[in-house]
Amino acid sequence: MTSQPPVWRAGLALAAVALAVAAGAELRRLQASREAAFDWLQRTGSGLDAMALDREPDPERVRLRTARAVLAAELAPERSGGLPPEQAARAAAERMAETARVGAEVLVRRPASWEAAEVLGAATYIGWAQARDPRLFTAYRRWEEPLAAALRLAPARREPVRFLAAAYLEVWPALSPRKRAVARGLLAEIFRSPEDRGRFLGPWLDRAAGVRDALSLLPPDPAAWEQAAATLAQRGDWTGYDVARRQAEEALLAALARDLVTADRLRSAGALGEARAFYLKVAQRARPEVRFLPLLQQALERCPPGPVDGPTSERLAPHLAQALDRCQWAGCQMEPAALKRLSRFVRGQQPPQEALAALYAGDLPRAGLYERRTQGLGTPSWGPYLLAKARALAARDRVDEARDALSLVHTSWQQRPLYWQAAAEVARAAGDAAALAQAQARLAALARRSWPATAWTWSQGTARLELVAAAPAAGLAVAFDSLPATGTVVELRLDGAGLGSFPLRPAAGAAPVLRLTSPLGRGLHLLEVAGAQAGEVAPGAVELR
Repeated sequence: MTSQPPVWRAGLALAAVALAVAAGAELRRLQASREAAFDWLQRTGSGLDAMALDREPDPERVRLRTARAVLAAELAPERSGGLPPEQAARAAAERMAETARVGAEVLVRRPASWEAAEVLGAATYIGWAQARDPRLFTAYRRWEEPLAAALRLAPARREPVRFLAAAYLEVWPALSPRKRAVARGLLAEIFRSPEDRGRFLGPWLDRAAGVRDALSLLPPDPAAWEQAAATLAQRGDWTGYDVARRQAEEALLAALARDLVTADRLRSAGALGEARAFYLKVAQRARPEVRFLPLLQQALERCPPGPVDGPTSERLAPHLAQALDRCQWAGCQMEPAALKRLSRFVRGQQPPQEALAALYAGDLPRAGLYERRTQGLGTPSWGPYLLAKARALAARDRVDEARDALSLVHTSWQQRPLYWQAAAEVARAAGDAAALAQAQARLAALARRSWPATAWTWSQGTARLELVAAAPAAGLAVAFDSLPATGTVVELRLDGAGLGSFPLRPAAGAAPVLRLTSPLGRGLHLLEVAGAQAGEVAPGAVELR
């Protein structure tokens, strides 16, 4: 039997030759594509790292990457290059037509390429928009459908949703109700990203039916509402700012409540480290306001023991200052154990504040320790502590010690109602009728129904008015002598409890007056005013109603 040369050997040889030829052709096509890309980038003045093209092993990817670079360069603010508007528009239309053509050609060969679809749609839109081509509206499907296809092909990518949403915002007046509903859905997705919110919130506020309509697309994220409030404040829309700020507070309360439940669950499971992180997160993010006090207190009481770092201590410091202030003016609203825990977390306090925190936490021996470590208690900074100590000792019938504490209070405090309130309590505990009558007479002399603008004092950017009401009142009227020219929002607190936030604008020829219905009883109260723009809000005369 005669042997024949194996046919399969010849077939393999031919296949190898064909592959080599094809590989060479593909290499030449890739090189030609790169050269064409460099030429295109040079002609259009678009920047792209040459190494980026050299790393692309596919001719179609080279073309697509170049097209995306040309598209990105077109969106740069300085793109006109100093040309007259009409000439710049024609040049842009030509560049974008070429870019769209490349996107269409690649899309034919790669139907699943979201990048090619986006290039086609975006370049078509930009070219027509800059040239004011009526086809932007009469043939809108030629840019809309490729962008929608890119979104379908890559639902997790941000670029398609960004560009389609931006296009819809620009042509908003021409959109049908159905398309507007689609655009609102895209914007709702856009607003989940902090970076995208910064880009799109302003244009959306310009297009929406109103502030409430615009804000209805925001997610239930405190950061989103705070960002919206900041944007509205920059635009001078103080009514909208107040709406967003209130919603930010509600969203934060809900978020902290969820975090507290998570912390409790982790603690029950024995994951104490993770639980502690969540408890501290709740405490740090809570605002130093009455509405947040229950969440703050629960987080402090349940947090597993351990130290805190410096930034955490700094963020908790306002809570301690507010808690001690409430104790002085309205009675402690935080439980002693939580207050003690909070004071241990806040490092670097001055001795008078350390002593005051220990006193209100019910730890008199520890408060006395801070006293003994200082040289002289007669300075103004020790006034709040000595007054609180005198009242606490009087309540325990330690009258002589209470009188000693009162005698050390600096003279600057002896003209203020808080001093005479403490003096009255000490005299009452001692059964000293003469001293009680004197204290009551001094309080009566300080009582009135109106106060001038000069009665306000300032503490860390907040205006404070210590007022002694001569009789119960149904509310009060607060004038504002100075406001920013564009208006602002002011927040009022009475004895540490929020009365609300109120948009205000300067009034022609007269100071605007805020009239509030907020009953207050006879005696000592603390009224506070905080402005959205610190240093530009000056409250004026106050009158009880």
